[in-house]
Amino acid sequence: MQPDGRQQSHIYMVDPGIYGKVMFGAALYCLLLCTCALLVWRAIYARQSKQRACEVLEWIEVLLYGQGHPLGIKWEGASQFQVPLRLRSNTFRNASLHVHLAPRNLPFSWIYRKLRNRPETLIFEADLDLAPPFSLELQSYRLFARTRKDLAPEAPGWNFEQATPFILTTRKDWQREITSVISSLLSCPERQFLSIAFRQHSPHFSATLALETISPECSARTEIFDSLRELATGASAPQV
Repeated sequence: MQPDGRQQSHIYMVDPGIYGKVMFGAALYCLLLCTCALLVWRAIYARQSKQRACEVLEWIEVLLYGQGHPLGIKWEGASQFQVPLRLRSNTFRNASLHVHLAPRNLPFSWIYRKLRNRPETLIFEADLDLAPPFSLELQSYRLFARTRKDLAPEAPGWNFEQATPFILTTRKDWQREITSVISSLLSCPERQFLSIAFRQHSPHFSATLALETISPECSARTEIFDSLRELATGASAPQV
């Protein structure tokens, strides 16, 4: 403050060019840091994917025990691979398994899949001796009723009562083969299939399961291939 009581103010001028350079440098540094983090994430994921694929291949060998064996792995993407199969059964031809792992190669995709609670899946595809005389898609839904939304079905203390399954269909008339397929599907004790499709073109038959259904922890995994064969046999049986 000056002696006469007047206050002196100071104004500092900043060169806009210097400010812009600082902001550009900070943005470039953040971009480089994110790129390095993404590369490290993808490198770790690539190694984990190979380990996971080898683990799943062991599960498939157990699943096909006495029925055939896998012929290797063909990668179709960062989180998808195909396993061609050589089967002893004459029911299936050109059979293969398509495995869809959780897409961890991109963090946001992995987080989105986690939030949507989407499982890793296994899709069995094959041609049949005779092409089905119909096209049919079956989707399986399981509904749980609870008194509050915040109650987790996985928590201990639950008592489940299984209701009789029922079918919602868009067909007015069913062919004999469709009735046979539905009966075979309902006779499966666990009904692990998420979806089943029959087509008049190749591949004639496909079935989708959660990948965890063929893990060592699943007691019904040894019955899955027998269920697939029963479904396919009923669909491809010639009409009499």
